[in-house]
Amino acid sequence: MKRLTSLDGLRGLAALIVLVHHIMLTFPLFAEPYLEGRAANGLPELLSYTPLHTLWDGQGAVVIFFVLSGVVLTLPVLKQGRDFSWVGYYPQRLLRLYLPVWGAIILYLGWVLIIPRTTAMESAWLGITDKAVSPEALWGDATLLFGTGDLVSPLWSLQWEIAFSFLLPVFVFLGVRFARYNWILAVAAVIGIAVSSSLGNRALVYLPMFLIGVVIATWLPTIRKWQPSRGTQALLLLSAPILLIFPWLIRPFEMLRPLVKPFDAVTTIGATIAVIAAIVVPIFRRFLESRAMQWFGLISFSLYLVHEPVVISMAHLFGDQNLRIAGLVSVVISIPLSWVFFKVVEIPSHKLSRRVGDFVRSRTKKRPQPHAPIAPDIQAHQA
Repeated sequence: MKRLTSLDGLRGLAALIVLVHHIMLTFPLFAEPYLEGRAANGLPELLSYTPLHTLWDGQGAVVIFFVLSGVVLTLPVLKQGRDFSWVGYYPQRLLRLYLPVWGAIILYLGWVLIIPRTTAMESAWLGITDKAVSPEALWGDATLLFGTGDLVSPLWSLQWEIAFSFLLPVFVFLGVRFARYNWILAVAAVIGIAVSSSLGNRALVYLPMFLIGVVIATWLPTIRKWQPSRGTQALLLLSAPILLIFPWLIRPFEMLRPLVKPFDAVTTIGATIAVIAAIVVPIFRRFLESRAMQWFGLISFSLYLVHEPVVISMAHLFGDQNLRIAGLVSVVISIPLSWVFFKVVEIPSHKLSRRVGDFVRSRTKKRPQPHAPIAPDIQAHQA
């Protein structure tokens, strides 16, 4: 099963969008629409309520992360079949996630000590990110089991990554057991997201996004053989960004505003199309496989974890009158810092987690796995 390097590049692109997203939120004019306000006329309105919003749509980028995680975590299970060790998977996966998270929290505390957030800023977003450091908040961010402490706000998505990691056997069982009819699972997931968004059930909004990634993984052989026409390729490339930010396209219309939350399901469809386009659209795939995007894909997790405290600290350091300089300095600092974090924290964490996983596998007896029917079902689906 050849590695899909284009998906690494897509992850890097999503991480860059999240970086731009947080820099934009330091500006009051761009923070206002995100806090249920109305964007001012001119550039803020143009960047908020048109397809240009894709360039800084952090929410859509995180949905792409969720779908990608569903794909990436499922593929090794499908590849190894009965030989896959769930006993070894859990310690390896949890160490792989938690060690960088703890490193990011330590780095956050360092930024708070170096540049205190004592100045009142005009951006309302900067106001809500100014959380007091307390044992409860630190515990929430460090465990991510029952919510977060909201100190390092990007960690809100990691709690769902961890929940999905725990539930992976269930998701894979569903994806494999119903391999012939996975389109039903995908449709059910999208409907579930729409309903749960309306009801405010966050777990049933985000976890089905991972399930769609599982479905893509089980259909991957078929997807990789697909050679869409140029017209279909153009349709994929145009529809993905529009669907990703569709809730923003309807925000200017007051009568449609109550539908914004259910349209999270449309964002999920856009993320799904973006992932598929990264596999089957040659021009998009080549872009994502370029050296630059592969490098950003390599450090994407580190960039996601360390950038926000930098952005907030630079905004406080330079003040409201120099937010453009603060944003530029944030980029200049965040990207090299992510590389250092990748080298110093993420790579050692990855190596340690793999060693622990291998050790646990070597100490446990091989037992029949709950997903034994994987191979027949996948073969039947491909047929």
